[in-house]
Amino acid sequence: MALLLGLILLGLLGIGHHYGLLGIRALKPSSDNRPQLAVIVVFLGLVCLHIIEIVMFAAVYRAILAWGTLGTLGADFGNSWLDLIYFSGINFVTLGYTQIETEGPLKLINMLQSLGGFMVLTWSATFLYANCEKAWKE
Repeated sequence: MALLLGLILLGLLGIGHHYGLLGIRALKPSSDNRPQLAVIVVFLGLVCLHIIEIVMFAAVYRAILAWGTLGTLGADFGNSWLDLIYFSGINFVTLGYTQIETEGPLKLINMLQSLGGFMVLTWSATFLYANCEKAWKE
């Protein structure tokens, strides 16, 4: 059950990230006319996109913990939104190295969030690099 849920969340993350990148691309000014502004818009857009993704996973963790059948978070978890966002963010950006231990099948969802975070962060880095290359061409 946890593996299936994790895979569904991973798929939704990829789909959402794809459309988020399309939105950022639509919002950014032309790299030919305003190259510095284009890079800044892309960078800030990616920051916002990743924060949204982290908060959405925090909401999923909140629902899973309320349900109670897929596991718990260890003793260092304070059960607040701040703790959930921290937990989700650390999993997203550092492949799960956090002080908060995951117990039960929830570990699989945690692992898949880390995989998804790694994948979309590298995707975003490539997107930013491509926009920088276009904006900074001499």
